[in-house]
Amino acid sequence: MTTPKGEIKSMVTVILDSQAGSCGKGKFIGYYAKKHDIGVAIDNFMSNAGHTYEDDELGRVMTQQLPTSIVNPNTSLVIGPESAITPDILFDEMFRYKKIIGDRKVIINPNAVVIKQKHRNTEAEVLRSGSTFKGCGAARADKVMRQAELFGSWWERFKAGEVTTEEMGGDGFDWYSKYEVQYLEDHIIVMDTMQYVNDAIDNGEHILVEGSQGCDLDINYGLPYPNTTSRQCHAGQLTADCGISPMLVDEVIMIMRPYPIRISNTTNLKDDKGRTLVASSGDYNGAEEITWDIVKERCGAPADMEFGEQTTVTKKTRRVFEMNWERLRYVTQLNRPTAIALNFAQYIDWGAYKCTDPDKLPQKVWDFINKVQEVTGVPVKLIGTGAGNDDIIDLM
Repeated sequence: MTTPKGEIKSMVTVILDSQAGSCGKGKFIGYYAKKHDIGVAIDNFMSNAGHTYEDDELGRVMTQQLPTSIVNPNTSLVIGPESAITPDILFDEMFRYKKIIGDRKVIINPNAVVIKQKHRNTEAEVLRSGSTFKGCGAARADKVMRQAELFGSWWERFKAGEVTTEEMGGDGFDWYSKYEVQYLEDHIIVMDTMQYVNDAIDNGEHILVEGSQGCDLDINYGLPYPNTTSRQCHAGQLTADCGISPMLVDEVIMIMRPYPIRISNTTNLKDDKGRTLVASSGDYNGAEEITWDIVKERCGAPADMEFGEQTTVTKKTRRVFEMNWERLRYVTQLNRPTAIALNFAQYIDWGAYKCTDPDKLPQKVWDFINKVQEVTGVPVKLIGTGAGNDDIIDLM
């Protein structure tokens, strides 16, 4: 791949989740971003999902709006037009990670939709399928109906002091006393991100496209509707959302886990009698739903340890399922990855926990990896064995 000048070679990498989210995108994106010279990282996140990276230097970094590649101090940070932005979440991240951001600017497309309190209200009133009820789907629906306020317009109103707590909701705080407006003005640039990213490509920079959610949540190609997210999540759509031609993509890394999950069927919402509302997150295309106790017993984790997972955003216990090989083959066809990252290898055999030497990886894990490669025809190049950035076996 060359620029129009025929001189400089750039690189475009896409990293995405192959299942229903929570495969460890933050972990692998952060690892990849720190390992490589990433010029620009771009995401189109919605604030209903969290991405977590952890290492000894930075500690735990969790983002819902900013690219996870924030962990590389030399990477430009871009938020694309398909993002659904909850401004207080974005601003909180910018202040929380002030030291990590440093002198960098956060470049935001003016066409990203802004989530307001009315969008959360709509979802609470209408939705009874799996949802985090963060207003993302309702905001996107408003955008399609040409009724939404987009970030470019909202940002100008914010700088003019016109944004109110009533329209935005939140915890009832005063926006202009909570946030240092001058800092935000100094560190946010609203501009055409397609041109910015493609100029970087033409200059030979390495571009990292950060996927959100997961392919099994895709509204068109995911698990049975309506238990999906409100958009498409596959590699082709991710690059389109960034304004990057599919002809320019060099590398697609697809992340998976041995036991896929879905969000809880319970919500943080109450009805008019104070009862917790139930919203089904759906099944897993026929795969058997099991318990975390079964996973714990199979992998041989210590009997006295707490075992299981909670969602990053809603803090509800995740539902867990047997591996669905048919779905894995399907999403491989959809994304055509060049490499697979297997996370949570310790769930196959606890002897893999925090293992970093491929020669010491239990045979049970290698048997699973061989099955993955047989089903997909794609090499497993990264193996996650724990929560930390160092808990990775890199075969790339």
